[in-house]
Amino acid sequence: MRKIISFILGSIFALNLMVSSAFSAANEVRIAFFLEWATPNQEAKVKKTFDKAFGVPVKWTNFATGGEMTEAMLSGDIDISYSQGLTPFVNAVNAKAPIKLVDVAVLYGMGGTTCVVANSSGITKANASELEGKKVAVPLGTMADYVFRETMKAVGANADAMQVIDMNPEDGSAAIVNGDVAMACLFGGASIEKALEVGKRVLTVDEAKAAGIAGIDVVSVTNKFLKENPGMVSTFIEVTHEANANHRAGKSNMNLIAKDAGMSLDATKGQMSGFEFPDANTIKSKYMNKGGILMKYLDVMGNMFATAENPALKDYSKVVTTDYLPGL
Repeated sequence: MRKIISFILGSIFALNLMVSSAFSAANEVRIAFFLEWATPNQEAKVKKTFDKAFGVPVKWTNFATGGEMTEAMLSGDIDISYSQGLTPFVNAVNAKAPIKLVDVAVLYGMGGTTCVVANSSGITKANASELEGKKVAVPLGTMADYVFRETMKAVGANADAMQVIDMNPEDGSAAIVNGDVAMACLFGGASIEKALEVGKRVLTVDEAKAAGIAGIDVVSVTNKFLKENPGMVSTFIEVTHEANANHRAGKSNMNLIAKDAGMSLDATKGQMSGFEFPDANTIKSKYMNKGGILMKYLDVMGNMFATAENPALKDYSKVVTTDYLPGL
């Protein structure tokens, strides 16, 4: 019976993919992603599962930050951003960017995004206020920026009193290694690993968790692509969730994912052990529902990063939709 049900569900899934592709207007799908950020759907990426499901070629482009993803979406070069940080998404919609949040991509602790202080500085969480007045590298407007602010708050240091230099993670890790900054806040397996060669985390993963610091990455889509190709958006999410399910069942090809992420197998396994890829029902009932975790985070971050020019939205539900998530 299970095999029969599995066959029927598989047939329905395949039919949905064909229908989605048949009624799509795009002749190519352009997707943004991160290197050093291993996710199950990278296996589907390498195996061309997305191309087959869409019925058209997929162009994948890696970016250094979620802010760069937004810029590419606004310029018309990217249709879907996968695992964009919630912070850059909030900054984008506060600035009235025509994009929408359609799914939760990754939940993670501070193993994947963290602040590393140089050993040579002699600074620890106990005397973190000594960072005030010193140069620190932070990719502004990203989840690392959020972690920087929350980490400094947790250790009693004034983030506004530091000389913050806007650097992407790769440059930030090089800066701390070269002694150009006292601390670097960054994300990505290789960048964090490099920074840890000369420093240590201001807060351990467990300490950050106890302080309530956690990360959520999302899937965002341009309004134009969403309107013209709703079937393709559903298809992208369906294929991604199928890859996530395979990963939860221990069936992911980790070697393939590691190679595509640009990391070693051990680093990939270590990073993904701290990642959570929730199923659609959990996302609908716990994160993207009214009063859900994601919606609360949107309000908090929206106000944290709001400016006079780009104030926080009164209602973030207007830029969030669960319409494209797989059903029960």
